[in-house]
Amino acid sequence: MRTLSIVAVLLGGYALLWLLGFLGWALYDRRRPDPAGTDFLVVLGAGLDDCEPAPLLAARLEEALARYTAEEAAGHAPLLLVTGGKGPLDACTEAAAMARWLTARGVPAERVRREERAANTTENLRFSAALMAAERPGYRCTVVTSGFHVPRSALAARRAGVPGRVAGADGLLAHGPYPLLREVVATALLYPRANGAAVLLLAGAGALLGLT
Repeated sequence: MRTLSIVAVLLGGYALLWLLGFLGWALYDRRRPDPAGTDFLVVLGAGLDDCEPAPLLAARLEEALARYTAEEAAGHAPLLLVTGGKGPLDACTEAAAMARWLTARGVPAERVRREERAANTTENLRFSAALMAAERPGYRCTVVTSGFHVPRSALAARRAGVPGRVAGADGLLAHGPYPLLREVVATALLYPRANGAAVLLLAGAGALLGLT
């Protein structure tokens, strides 16, 4: 029993450190400068409500539209790239719904690009990277997603070789604690070997301490 308690404390401490590191990274990223002059504003897809953006996705679109308007006012000409495929219960792709939302609010259709195959964040960034590189070699972009989703999206962008930054449309807890905790776990799963090794070492250390 003593051994199990020690192992539980060590693993709980490791999980707490990971959570604090995640939060620190997310808060630091929000303070990073946001330079103007981006070539693309990439909006990551999320849930739909009868082929209309659900509130979480609408918040991303509103942030992207505000950034687009600001870029235009500063004399830049970014393109909006919306990315997201069709879920099993959806009547349209996320990208189609987002493009329709943007054009209904005054964005010219020729300034919107669609990526309609992606089924997850990794594919969102990988497929979008190929489209951007083909149209504007040497591009810079800003990826817009929800606040809680920024760290994992930044990792996916880095792995896909996407140059630019990831911006949150809202705060870390704007949608409650559950999405944030889910992202903490999902981000940890991106490092299975490192975290698996750490868990095994801590469990072994706890077992040894419990026997002494």
